[in-house]
Amino acid sequence: GSAGLVSMPPVSGTTIRPLIETSREEVEAYLREQNQPWRTDDSNFDLEFARNRLRHAAIPNLSSEFNPNLVKTLSRTIEILEQEDAWMRTIAEDWLSKHGTKQQEDFVIAAADLRAAPVALVRRALRDALRQAGSELRDVSFDRIEDVRTLLEDRKSGKIVEIPGGIEVAREFNRLVFRRKLTVRADYEYQLKIPGSIHIPELGKVFRAEIVDSEWCETPGHRVFVDGDSIGSCVKIRNWKPGDYYRPVGLPAGKLKKLFQRARIPRSHRTSWPVVVADSTIIWVASFPVSREFAPRGRSQKIVAIEAVQI
Repeated sequence: GSAGLVSMPPVSGTTIRPLIETSREEVEAYLREQNQPWRTDDSNFDLEFARNRLRHAAIPNLSSEFNPNLVKTLSRTIEILEQEDAWMRTIAEDWLSKHGTKQQEDFVIAAADLRAAPVALVRRALRDALRQAGSELRDVSFDRIEDVRTLLEDRKSGKIVEIPGGIEVAREFNRLVFRRKLTVRADYEYQLKIPGSIHIPELGKVFRAEIVDSEWCETPGHRVFVDGDSIGSCVKIRNWKPGDYYRPVGLPAGKLKKLFQRARIPRSHRTSWPVVVADSTIIWVASFPVSREFAPRGRSQKIVAIEAVQI
């Protein structure tokens, strides 16, 4: 973009370039006036380097053939581009502060907000979002940014664009998520005694099971009540596996993958999603109702509460 056409700024961070806008001729004239000798780096005249061919061959030829004021014209054009680039950068940063959200190490933008914005703004916002996610933007080409923009199209949920430097952009339902590339998480399985508790380090959660009296009240989310007579003295907690079949109370039975999709649970979260089982039958999946086979009934003699607590 235009940022690649502008010159180095006089000040960038802790770096100051006091002579960046002073020409070689001006510097040499000053040194002669002060009777001050100087040394010249011979590599500055080596035409093997593209920058020297531009300085000593291309620009002089263009000046003599087309525009004697070419250097001044280019300098003026660069100044205009610098000012416009700074203005557009400010607009993009302001837009991103209103429409982007930092979530732990991820950065998230609603796909609809990006679709509604001008393309030039979107390209800058995408680069800024990558930087927020930890990218140094090395080797992030125009084509790669265009690949990210394709994620805004319909039916792209679940698609991922990999970015050089270990970053990826994922379309998760109605949003783009900018993050460090996810590592494949290993399967896990733990036993939970009743009553008892177990720490699941892969999730950063503790699962607890306790026997409660008959005066219980069902709560959605991360706590359910189970018919204790049907589950024995312990259950297992493991990650979701392809093919898992579930019959939650109040919802259609089916493959857990389909239930995840209906609940709009991102694909990146599913591989480690906790599933509570008795033998090979699912009792409960976090964020869903208890399984029909294990729901308390009027004749249940023992009620067990199982909950997941973030630590």
